[in-house]
Amino acid sequence: MRVGLTKGEASYQTVSRALELVRSEIQVPTDRPVLIKPNMVVPTEPLAATPVEAVRATMDFLKSFGVERFIVAEGTATAQGDTMGAFERFGYFSLKEHHTVEFRNLHEDDHVSFEALDQDLKPVPIRLAKSLFNCYLVSVAPMKTHLQVIVTLTIKNIAIGAIYNPDRHSLAWHRRQPGVFSHDPQPLNLYIARLDQALTPSLAVIDGVIGMEGEGPVKGTPIASQVALAGTNALAVDIVGSEVMGFDYRTIGYLWYLSQLRGLSREAIQVAGEDPARCVTRYTPYEKLPELLGWWREDWKAYLSDACAKVRDVRDAA
Repeated sequence: MRVGLTKGEASYQTVSRALELVRSEIQVPTDRPVLIKPNMVVPTEPLAATPVEAVRATMDFLKSFGVERFIVAEGTATAQGDTMGAFERFGYFSLKEHHTVEFRNLHEDDHVSFEALDQDLKPVPIRLAKSLFNCYLVSVAPMKTHLQVIVTLTIKNIAIGAIYNPDRHSLAWHRRQPGVFSHDPQPLNLYIARLDQALTPSLAVIDGVIGMEGEGPVKGTPIASQVALAGTNALAVDIVGSEVMGFDYRTIGYLWYLSQLRGLSREAIQVAGEDPARCVTRYTPYEKLPELLGWWREDWKAYLSDACAKVRDVRDAA
């Protein structure tokens, strides 16, 4: 499998070139809509959001495959939502100038049910946006550190953004509480790996031209890593993405779990374009990194093996 890696100072050009490096591996179906999922954690902080030019580059690229209509969908994580306000503030409505685009608030979507985990690793029901399961799913994510799972890239962009806001914006967001979705490192890493077996991007794009380090995914500071990555295997893209951020993917819980489940090692990934070793910009992690590294459980397979039945259930429902 191939991951395109490019360097540059502008999102549009850098993302466009990364996508061109993997053009031969992309097949866009004609019987499903193309849905692009950017990352907008909060509706008022541009650094925490996918730059609109990264999405524009992705849409222009997919148009060359004959795509004529797009859905751009997100659900911001604040209690008030304001997804449409985020699209407006971050310049996304300008995409309508050259493309036929429907902007969709995932919190207003129909839902399918799934099981996440609470603070005690017990199953807890959550609702996921149904639209994400019925499309050619494209994750266009900014490159950011994260205060619970170390990094946010394309897989986590889908796993958290898919959750209906009342199910993820709970007291557990602020303090530990049994019986609700948990953002603690152990349950959150396991949940992301569980869901990725049911819902993974068909095309993964990372814009790291200007990333976020420190207390991401919202309160961090900018870092100019000047890279973009793209590929049809989101796990491979995120593994290389974490590498150019200066992290070993084996220290990132959900990436390690998924690499074990799929038998994917870094050595099996071909990187086209730039040499990753020459693209490393070491991101400063969240200050509580030692706590985040406590994600591993000896019995981790037990929490992921039972996801297989849930995967079938959620796909049938969608």
